[in-house]
Amino acid sequence: MPLDEQRSHWDLKYEQGLPSLEKPDPFYLSSFDQFVADSFPNGGTALDLAGGNGRHALWLGKRNWQVTVVDISEVAIQKLDQKARQLDLALDLFALDAKEYPFKPAYFDLIVMFYHFDRDICPKVLSTLKAGGILICKSSVSWNSYEGVAPASVRPLARNEILSMLPGLRVMRHQERPVRDRGVVEYVGKKPGFREITTPNRIGI
Repeated sequence: MPLDEQRSHWDLKYEQGLPSLEKPDPFYLSSFDQFVADSFPNGGTALDLAGGNGRHALWLGKRNWQVTVVDISEVAIQKLDQKARQLDLALDLFALDAKEYPFKPAYFDLIVMFYHFDRDICPKVLSTLKAGGILICKSSVSWNSYEGVAPASVRPLARNEILSMLPGLRVMRHQERPVRDRGVVEYVGKKPGFREITTPNRIGI
């Protein structure tokens, strides 16, 4: 699907409303509490890729994090801007496809990627994560065979593929399971560096 069609698709989705994406994901909340909170008690810099209506970005902003949100939908970004202003939160918002975002080396303490895993930007994602930083990711997995028409870079991940796409991160949590007609992967990784988290690894497949 061409980029303009993708934008139109998601603009329509957010104009109609996506109530299922209003609250932070439970996996995100549990991962933050277990792997992020103690290492960053005063907040830090966070990047929310394909952040949509800001369910995770707003939550972080309320906790003193400096948050950058990138989403392809201008409608989503406009709505998020309104919500942030109402809450007196300063978010850096970009209505861009993730490929278009100018990643800065070693800039973010936390990266959140939910249901938009683009293989083409993985090297940039790893580069922009600071030493000691955390990546929290949840995405679709092809549990059987994939028959969709999505571009190759953003097709659902193969089982266990995420491990090879994010080399160099210490795996803190990795779980894959079937959900309805597909699967889902939940992943937390840490970039080696000065911030050591004492919680033992939890890896289950």
